Amino acid sequence: MNNKFFPANFMFIIMMIMGTIMFLSSSHWLMMWMGLELNLMGILPLMNIKSKNFEIESSMKYFIIQSMSSSLFISSSIFMYMSSISMFSMFNNSLFSPIMIISLLIKLGSAPFHFWLPSMCKQMSWLMLFLILTWQKLAPLFMLSFINFNYIIMILSAFMSSILGSIQAINQSSLQLIMVYSSISHLGWMLPICFINNFLMFNYLLIYTIIILPMFITFSMKSTFFTYSLTEQNMYMNKENIFTMMLILSLAGIPPTLGFLSKLMVLNSLLNMNMILLSLLLFIGTLISLYFYLNLMMLLMIKSFFMFKTNKMMTNMKSIMCFNMLGTIIFIPMLLYAMNILNKS
Repeated sequence: MNNKFFPANFMFIIMMIMGTIMFLSSSHWLMMWMGLELNLMGILPLMNIKSKNFEIESSMKYFIIQSMSSSLFISSSIFMYMSSISMFSMFNNSLFSPIMIISLLIKLGSAPFHFWLPSMCKQMSWLMLFLILTWQKLAPLFMLSFINFNYIIMILSAFMSSILGSIQAINQSSLQLIMVYSSISHLGWMLPICFINNFLMFNYLLIYTIIILPMFITFSMKSTFFTYSLTEQNMYMNKENIFTMMLILSLAGIPPTLGFLSKLMVLNSLLNMNMILLSLLLFIGTLISLYFYLNLMMLLMIKSFFMFKTNKMMTNMKSIMCFNMLGTIIFIPMLLYAMNILNKS
């Protein structure tokens, strides 16, 4: 299979989407597991479109890890079903309930089960990396939100993801690895909110997707894979660099950008639940991640330095700030509705 369009590619995309719809619309653990497997069968051929050696290696790593976690999930489900009433209510504190949570955390690539994710993603295309970091996180996050026991495992994983994802991204020269570790750090914010409010978790994932999609498209069009390539002199990319800089600031969660709003709603919900220590640790992880975000900002600013000497500089900056503020205003009613009405009792 090459890079051109084939009907089989369209079939695999439909299979991936149908698998996601299956586990989102099901209340049965076995049907959720079938949706996960259908989703996996759909995305694996898409990872091998160009049939290069590193793509085959990455897809095999992904297949082995996902198959192992799916096996752990269905095995723990069966054993929990044996000590429960039905497959609809397998909520107990048996030995196998932590195994179910750990299997979903492995699927997510959450710390300390994240070591497979950077080694697999460092040679991927930007489009496939986008799917792995956004679409493939949807199923395990929603399945974790249905589990009403062993919160301590998810809280510990959230803390470790926020800290380790930020620390390991420092001094990385590969943009793909930086984005992967950044995703692990953001996953630390999604995990504690997924068992408090599903709607806020979905909004956080949606805002994260909106931020990284134009950034990944820009990197893919310019074939940018390393940080030093950001400083290459190209006078036609200077306007695009200004927008990329604002996206990086939004990803870092600096106000008044859209990424700040997503972190603010998570902090508000955690403080309402009296999780003050976890909120402080997540905030410390975000402060550590500011180092490599601002490093990327500096590289892009060096490349676009003469943009600040033009008369249109203030107009460009005002338009970008208005865009970020507009995005914030659009999401505020949704988040207020979620925080006030959809909290779990």
